[in-house]
Amino acid sequence: MPPKCVAQKQSELRPLLSGSAPPFKHGQWSADGTCLMAASVTSDIQTFVVPADLLDEDRDKRLPLTSYCTIPSPEPVNAVVGFPNFHLQDHASALVLSSAREHPIRLNSALSSNLVASYPLVNEMTEQYISPHSLTFNSTGTCFVAGSDSAIAVFDVSRPGQEPLAYSKTGPKNSRDSRWNPTTSMKGLVSALAVELSSSILAAGTLTRSVALYSSTGQGDCIGAFSVQGNQADSAIHGAGITQLHWSQCGRYLFITERKSDGVMVYDIRQTGQLLSWAEGRCARSNQRLGVDISSANGRDSCSCEVWAGGVDGRVRMWREPHLQEGALQPCLEFMAHNGTSTHYIAPV
Repeated sequence: MPPKCVAQKQSELRPLLSGSAPPFKHGQWSADGTCLMAASVTSDIQTFVVPADLLDEDRDKRLPLTSYCTIPSPEPVNAVVGFPNFHLQDHASALVLSSAREHPIRLNSALSSNLVASYPLVNEMTEQYISPHSLTFNSTGTCFVAGSDSAIAVFDVSRPGQEPLAYSKTGPKNSRDSRWNPTTSMKGLVSALAVELSSSILAAGTLTRSVALYSSTGQGDCIGAFSVQGNQADSAIHGAGITQLHWSQCGRYLFITERKSDGVMVYDIRQTGQLLSWAEGRCARSNQRLGVDISSANGRDSCSCEVWAGGVDGRVRMWREPHLQEGALQPCLEFMAHNGTSTHYIAPV
């Protein structure tokens, strides 16, 4: 039985030239599951506070989702991530981090839009701002990682306006360089980041279809690097650059999502370090970043999981326990919704 729609966002944004409301290109839940944060193509970041009676079974009508706060951006937003200690009742923790072209990385209040702090990432040669295309926090929220062109920077949240704690190149830009090592080097725009909570291993993915693993949340050495190009799944689901990375709750498996790809790859990182399985039928052959999320069916301490993905056909599909199987997997559930998805950490939403 497909999920039931319990709330929806009505069109209230200023119209585009075509007369239609600008679409959202990215959405995610806050860490406490009380808010949705969404970035639109008009560069705004909006916060929606979820109604308290969202899952009331006695109600037949859908609840309206109304924007609580809008954070304007001077330029298109490249990356957005919510603070890991976000709590609606503690306004000081209700924060959202974002990067925009030709501006410092910004930390804003998700409830008032006020600028709390900014963190400059500057090219020393040109003195221009570098705009990261991926952002992620460590588990405690004391630092965050920013991915840019063949580089990773780690910032201390408590040191706004300061240079990063660590800045490292992911490898020489030319693979003919004598320093190039295919097992520890990768090049290209770092477009996806994910930190494994128990080990603090940072996974970084690029638009050139490479993945590298770093110790100490990106401040340590490169543990290893590999390319997803030419693997067994490539001919089946294709891909043109990594857009999302997710760790399983147990920290053993890495889920890899690409643009122009009809699936999601699952790698066994802790054991074989090789492709294990892949989800097929995502219907996402697009340059756009169509959303994928991983839901743990039995809580954060379980390795049981479901992969949820949106497609260009407006449908959401789900694959159950892909890490416990091998080869190609078909979705076990699909329904008409939108072209992106993000699952609630606590409630089945």
